[in-house]
Amino acid sequence: HKLERLRLLPTIRDMPRYAAIAVLALGADYAEAWSANGLRLAARQRAAPAQMAIAVDEKSEPLKFVTLKNSKGDSAKLYHFGACATSYVKGGVESLAVRPDAKMDGSKPISGGIPFCFPQFGPGVIQQHGFARNVDWTLAESTDGDEPSVTFTLEPTDYTKAMWDYPFACKYTVTLKADRLATEFSVSNTGTAGSFDFAAALHTYWAVSDIDKVTISGAFDGATYLDKMQDPPARVKASGNDITISGEVDQVYAGVSGAVDVCDAASKRRITVGNGIGWEDTVLWSPYGNEGMGYKNFVCVESAKADSTVTLGPGEYWTASMDVVPSAL
Repeated sequence: HKLERLRLLPTIRDMPRYAAIAVLALGADYAEAWSANGLRLAARQRAAPAQMAIAVDEKSEPLKFVTLKNSKGDSAKLYHFGACATSYVKGGVESLAVRPDAKMDGSKPISGGIPFCFPQFGPGVIQQHGFARNVDWTLAESTDGDEPSVTFTLEPTDYTKAMWDYPFACKYTVTLKADRLATEFSVSNTGTAGSFDFAAALHTYWAVSDIDKVTISGAFDGATYLDKMQDPPARVKASGNDITISGEVDQVYAGVSGAVDVCDAASKRRITVGNGIGWEDTVLWSPYGNEGMGYKNFVCVESAKADSTVTLGPGEYWTASMDVVPSAL
């Protein structure tokens, strides 16, 4: 009967006056549309504004960062500085740790999250772990939607050429999936002559409630690892697939890849480090006993290509992938 009354509106000249009456009569969840012949009411519910899954923040902190969110409320945070992911929250629980002594102003590499080691792992000809973790990367691509992703790129600068003068291009894509955080890293030789060698790693800090209650499980049994805590460093054969930490650890396990589980008995949580193509080695590091670093609440289980280097000729590329999959024990 409300629509019947609206049909009695006399002329188009009177429509603006009756529009408000129509909205009140039919409710605010309807939109009105005008036609040349009169007033037409469309029973169309107003759509809620779309929520962006990706947001760049250049002001709230000294360093610029980007956040990714999905419909489940999971999130990830990455800084342009070092293309360093410092947070991955799934189901309300954080998987990554940032040390309490970390500098978040660009004065040094970020000590936490997933820092890069490239083009060198550890000490060597250039600075410790290379330069990728202490330079700004370019946010080259972003994809919104149910599985938001961002891609960062890094190319030579005067700063990098001063220590490592090769024609390279790095590409790093992070995707926030429904059940995991997926990463893919690639290095290309963009030159037309000559090759170069490099090593690389994701020096990831995994959040744990108590390092004394953590077990790291993987295909360690029988593997040879370089124990850097010995003087001089020595190669040792591992016994067993489960590792617990009760002192300082710095070990490079050659050829140990695939899934490595960080099992936290105190929180009853597991983080599976799913190493895919490219990451052939696993590195364990803990500054056990160092209160200033907050040793009790993290362990580094690193996806690496560190026991030997990669050689790329002109036009060649190398790719590595790693997924983070949190679950209950």
